[in-house]
Amino acid sequence: MKRIAFHQGWEFALENDLDAFNGFGFDKYSDALGAPAHYYDYSCWERVDLPHDWAVSLLVDLRANTFAGARANTHSHRFMTERRSEAEPVCHVGWYRRQFVPEDGWAGKRVFIEFEGVFRDAAVWVNGVYLDRHLSGYTSFILEITDHLIFGEVNSIAVRVDSDQYEGWWYEGAGIYRNVFLHIAEPIYVKPWKTAVRTEPDGSVSAECIVVNDASEPFMGEAVFEIAGENPVRVPVEIAPYGEAPVHAALQISHPIYWHVDHPHLYTLTIRIGREEHAERFGVRTVGFDADRGFLLNGEPFKIRGACVHQDFGGVGVALTDNLQFYKIRRLKEMGANAYRCAHHAPSPALLRACDELGMLVMDETRLFGTSPEAIRQLTDVIERDRNHPCVFIWSLGNEEFSVQDKPHSFRLMEKMTRIAKRLDPTRPVTYSGNNGPDFTGANAAAEVRGVNYIRNDGNQGGRWLDGYHADHPKQPLIGTEEGSYVLSRLGAKNDLGSGQLDSSGLVTMPWGSTPKGWVKYFEERDYLAGSFLWTGFDYRGEPNPFITAFIASSFGAIDLCGMEKPPFYYYQAWWTDQPVLFLAPHWNHKPGDVIDVCVFTNCEEVTLFLNGRRLETRAVKRFDAPVFRVPYEPGVLSAEGICRGSMLHAGLRTAGQIADLRITEVLRAGSADDTAIYQIEAVDENGVFCPTAENLTEVCLDGGVIAGVGNGNPACFDPEKLLPGEEAIVLRTFQTEDGLYTIPPKAPNHLRCRHDWLETEPAGNGFEDDLRVVAYYAESTVPDRTISLSTRISHVEDCEYIEFERLGGDARIFLNGEEIGNNIERSGRLSISHARPYRFPCRFREGENEITVLSIQKEFSDPPISGQVKIGRMIPVTSQKVRLHFGRARVFVRSQTPDQVRLTARILP
Repeated sequence: MKRIAFHQGWEFALENDLDAFNGFGFDKYSDALGAPAHYYDYSCWERVDLPHDWAVSLLVDLRANTFAGARANTHSHRFMTERRSEAEPVCHVGWYRRQFVPEDGWAGKRVFIEFEGVFRDAAVWVNGVYLDRHLSGYTSFILEITDHLIFGEVNSIAVRVDSDQYEGWWYEGAGIYRNVFLHIAEPIYVKPWKTAVRTEPDGSVSAECIVVNDASEPFMGEAVFEIAGENPVRVPVEIAPYGEAPVHAALQISHPIYWHVDHPHLYTLTIRIGREEHAERFGVRTVGFDADRGFLLNGEPFKIRGACVHQDFGGVGVALTDNLQFYKIRRLKEMGANAYRCAHHAPSPALLRACDELGMLVMDETRLFGTSPEAIRQLTDVIERDRNHPCVFIWSLGNEEFSVQDKPHSFRLMEKMTRIAKRLDPTRPVTYSGNNGPDFTGANAAAEVRGVNYIRNDGNQGGRWLDGYHADHPKQPLIGTEEGSYVLSRLGAKNDLGSGQLDSSGLVTMPWGSTPKGWVKYFEERDYLAGSFLWTGFDYRGEPNPFITAFIASSFGAIDLCGMEKPPFYYYQAWWTDQPVLFLAPHWNHKPGDVIDVCVFTNCEEVTLFLNGRRLETRAVKRFDAPVFRVPYEPGVLSAEGICRGSMLHAGLRTAGQIADLRITEVLRAGSADDTAIYQIEAVDENGVFCPTAENLTEVCLDGGVIAGVGNGNPACFDPEKLLPGEEAIVLRTFQTEDGLYTIPPKAPNHLRCRHDWLETEPAGNGFEDDLRVVAYYAESTVPDRTISLSTRISHVEDCEYIEFERLGGDARIFLNGEEIGNNIERSGRLSISHARPYRFPCRFREGENEITVLSIQKEFSDPPISGQVKIGRMIPVTSQKVRLHFGRARVFVRSQTPDQVRLTARILP
């Protein structure tokens, strides 16, 4: 299939802002009403490029669900007594439209649209034809649109997205938040997501696909399977008209190079059949578990050092461009992580590509536990889509199902889900993530690999219960699926719940949690444990423990929401990598008389601390240690030195003066208009020393792009992360008519249309068999139509881009300087609602005086020809935005059509 990116050029509106009824109607083909209609004026909608998350643009509202990020895109509230938010208004329905003209070359082919992820409850229309509905906010879906295309004219895609019903208990966003593609296929094509590639260590490759014949004649030919550099394999294929058939091939890689996190080698399988070509990337590697040796990668024990990660990110919400997915994986690898748990849902395809290419194992997780049709559908979708990714080493079939995991019938549910998973992919093990300690009555017993959430969920056995569990169930492999749950700030120096402050040590944990040393040492020292996943790699919106009704984001991450590391990042780097590490935290700007707990994260054999050149103390550092020194504060330089494998390392903290300037650093470069760039703003004093306690408000200005969002990593910050484009407009009050002045009245209300009905007796049968017929006739109006001409003149508007009418009555044609620029006459189906919404006409004004004319055909039931607001305006992109520093830093996220020409400046606001 030919794949066409369909990300750019969409229009978006919240349903709250739409006047007209938007119909799901199934009464007639192509008869959708309002926003999903084939012909619809969307010109006053917001222009957006995908991915897009409208929830992150909503203002923080603590009446909304703080466990979901305190955005009013759902009526749900976890902590309200009736679990219903008191936030108003709730913006839970959004509409997207995309116009396109089918290419002539698509004729005779099959056309599909793929949505990688929509949160959630997505209904899709093509040219006013309702296609289908997809409930899951995390699985991808593909719809065929071939039969509904109209060649030679503009076609429309409309998507209604309803985020009201949650799926998780964290921030889930709202909108078409992943990529969208068109796929163009020949009538003979390989069915999407139905290709399975399986490998053996000797380079044997088994490939199976399903080929569709969407033609009226039987297909008799061959499929050619080829791996670059190897001999192709030809397989005869015979498919009945409008049928499909599985096709299998056995291939051989002569000198296979194994995929590994340290050298992620990838192969591409190409399948050619007729004029169609299909490609699948894969890797040669083996994954498995041994109950005594843990996880095995390519037959060798390999300790999982992973991180659980939700999918949101600073500024952009859940709408991560592909390069942000790669950025997050690179950050985790810098920390020393080698595995990623998709918590708790199907991941983005871009994330899996990043893990394939960069070398990161993935625990791929379905969102819905159970055997309902929807749960099975989601599980099937995840496995069929993702099973060829070498990074995926295990399927997680559920997480902490409190209501059922201890009950016997959860064994039955897990057993059936396992059968389904094994039928779809027999090459990978499955697990269930249970937080119920040594329980072995339900899902835990059915799990091929027992997943353990938190060693402290142990019935007060001090963590020793896992040794006993392993002895009692010696054939069941064990993996830690979730550990950590400590809470911390990025550079905090003290804990004060009253003021919402946490230190940055990682030593403050939730009741079920462990410190970095506590859980890492536990798993590293037990060979039978495959390893574990940190909760969490990054902060995320929602679950703001321990400030559950006061803050809006979590504090669990080793990296904050914007990608800035917290001090324990260096603990993992010290003990999970081979590189020498010496890092001091938190900072060295305190008050006289303070005694500071200084954390040293290092893999040096010993470390010595100095204050202003005076030696304070030397300590030996054992494996997995994280020494803490109590040091009375005095301004100056706190430094450390240590020896790591024969090399001397140095680290230091310096007291900063007052903030004098802002330093801007490009953290992530954008390579194209589909990428997001990241810039870091950092406060420095007059000597260029970083100011770690700066909390100043700054203004960021941008040339050459748009600010996609801002953030500072502070879970208590309620400042807007995104600003919508602004508008400059001139409001018109009057028009001239033939009869004199027309003063524009307030917007006409919705009203019931009249219809005139009467009876007439037909004088003769007119050739039919009726003896006598009384005909009930009707008409919309008995009053003749009349045309009203309204005009006005305006000057100095040459920079404006459109004329917008809040409501037009009757059939209106709009003219600018004698040329028609649009009308409201195009109708969808049998009923026109074109007069019941804002109507924007893009246009180009000339210098000097401009004349605007409205010709309105008035019917008996028409509203006034013009009512409500009339304005001439233009949209102003967001080129400046305020962002507050948090512990001296903040970040700006930028999108641009010309990323090489972006120029960002920042200043401190008084």
